Amino acid sequence: MLARLFVIFGGLFVLALLAALVVPPFVDWTGYRADFEREASTILGRKVTVKGSATARLLPFPSVTFTDVSVAGSAGGEPAMTVETFSMDAELAPFLRGEVLIFDMRLVRPKAIISVAADGKVDWTARPSSPFDPAQVAIEKLTVTDGAVELRQEASGRVTTVSDINATVSAKSLAGPWRAEGALKADGVATRLSLTTGKADGAGRIALRIKADPDGYPLSVEADGNAGVENGRALYSGQFKLVGDNGAQLAAAKPDGGSAEAGAKAPPTYRVSGKFQLDHSKLAVEEFRLETGPLDNPYTADGKASVDLGADPRFAIEASGAQIQFEETPGKEGTAALPQRIAALERVLLALPRPVMPGSVEVKLPAMVAGDTTIRDVVVSAEPIAGGWAVKSLAALLPGRTTLEANGRLGVDGEVRFTGSLLLAVAQPSGFAAWLSQDVDEAVRRLPTAGFSAKVDLTDARQKFDDLELVLGKASFHGSLDATQPAEGKPAVVTRLEGGALDVEGLTAFAALFMSDKGVNRFADADLDAAIKAGPVDAWGFSAEKLDTALRLRAGMLEIDKLSVGGLAGASISATGRMKDFPKGPTGSLDASLLASDLAPLIDAAAARFPDSRLLTVLSERGKAYPGLYRDTRLDVVMSAADNGDGTTGWRFPAREQAAVPRCRFHCRRMDSQARWQRRHSR
Repeated sequence: MLARLFVIFGGLFVLALLAALVVPPFVDWTGYRADFEREASTILGRKVTVKGSATARLLPFPSVTFTDVSVAGSAGGEPAMTVETFSMDAELAPFLRGEVLIFDMRLVRPKAIISVAADGKVDWTARPSSPFDPAQVAIEKLTVTDGAVELRQEASGRVTTVSDINATVSAKSLAGPWRAEGALKADGVATRLSLTTGKADGAGRIALRIKADPDGYPLSVEADGNAGVENGRALYSGQFKLVGDNGAQLAAAKPDGGSAEAGAKAPPTYRVSGKFQLDHSKLAVEEFRLETGPLDNPYTADGKASVDLGADPRFAIEASGAQIQFEETPGKEGTAALPQRIAALERVLLALPRPVMPGSVEVKLPAMVAGDTTIRDVVVSAEPIAGGWAVKSLAALLPGRTTLEANGRLGVDGEVRFTGSLLLAVAQPSGFAAWLSQDVDEAVRRLPTAGFSAKVDLTDARQKFDDLELVLGKASFHGSLDATQPAEGKPAVVTRLEGGALDVEGLTAFAALFMSDKGVNRFADADLDAAIKAGPVDAWGFSAEKLDTALRLRAGMLEIDKLSVGGLAGASISATGRMKDFPKGPTGSLDASLLASDLAPLIDAAAARFPDSRLLTVLSERGKAYPGLYRDTRLDVVMSAADNGDGTTGWRFPAREQAAVPRCRFHCRRMDSQARWQRRHSR
């Protein structure tokens, strides 16, 4: 519409000027201003007024200049168009043959208003009458400087502003073909634009090809079809192509992990092509095809889309595809590293265009395959918002019969950030753990189910989980987790969890989150702060009403700020301590206290759990022989651990006991996986 406006205005203005130029040379042109205004008004069908100066000459070549030109609006109010300066220079020889060759035309600060009525009629589409044949008029160069257009749509009340128009236009005749190159701002978005046309046919239709490259958006758009006017309504239909323009980015690496060739360019992130129809009420994309990946072997998805341009502008996109296959760099044992997958996904999300109107996107994919990974039944429903997307729902089936569901806000303004709800339900924990890591603990393999749900805030630098519900088999925990990875500094994890009943299966699986069954600290590269509560706890033949602990782990230094076990066969245990070189060769101290109104039930439970322990057997028998022997017991133990110098750790337990045995001193020595206990008793 913008190009058509300048074509109409420039071309018809030329005809008006030529009609009024039949005057003797060297005559004051200003005196014939009224003749020009009359001819121009007749041709344009609107009142034309020259408020400024008017000059003209015939030799050495025909030339005219007008300033402050105004074209009246259809309602007689605000001007439909104003031009600060209009001038043109033409060749004299063609003019003498009845032809017009304009070798230089200039429009300085033209401003036009285009109104589209509710029924789609455009006020600039009235076909003018002219005494000249448009085919006899050629424009070698038309320069538009600092132009502006307002497109006013009555149906929606929307006003689209196109400003800072700077373009160079040429035409073999006013009937076409036309060519234009330049730049403009559409609603503030700077865009490079090129336009070419064919020659208008008798029905007023013309082939039109447009290419737009908006600044700040990594994409380019091309449209090629036929434009025309029917019953005063503008129409444009044909084929389009949208390309994610990352051609300036160098390929980071070859698929085999090698470095890219010098100057090699990565293929566009995505390519979209299809058919479209555009009128005043709707842009309909009857079909489109999306391509991603290598140019010679792309993944494709088909769909349809529409943009409602009526009173409530809105777009809708629906797409479905076949199985998608991604190339990925091999990682450990042929699998790609998870950070590489996430980085690739972030690049795609950041490259997506950002719609400026409300709408919806619905995507369905049967499967996504990357190396040894297959993600099935991917369904995404999203709507654009300021700075990103509102994800109404996202669902997928991951390895290990794992269901992923999410909804929330996906920010793509400079960085990828997701805030919202996230659910991960794992029906086969061993398979899911094997997909994430080659190291799968036996405790995890035995779990029947696992998963979590939380309110999340996820970025590269921080992953925050609030209202967290963690399920490990029959065990469940509620709380929060906050993990940070600063650009400079050590990663840190802070977790607060409170759970219900725990058994051996749940306890060992929970411990596996922090340490593998091979004794490897999973947070060796991060600082860990954990506060954990649970109860009742049933494990290894013992039952406690509650477990409450708070600990910190820094570079192998374990600091136990609190360890409390309550309701352990009528006894309670509390402890604090500090150990370094944890967990492989811990050395340090642990200060523990045991309180019991009667220690006999705990001793009996321990003797039953460890029947080979002579010490526990004797203590149990002594308690049965002397009822009340262990009443009101308090046992304070300071355990110190030191390196024996042979790869083992020695423990010493100096203790004070208030019960039947007034003073005790314990010493034990642990060698490899076996422990040798000695009891030294003095009265």
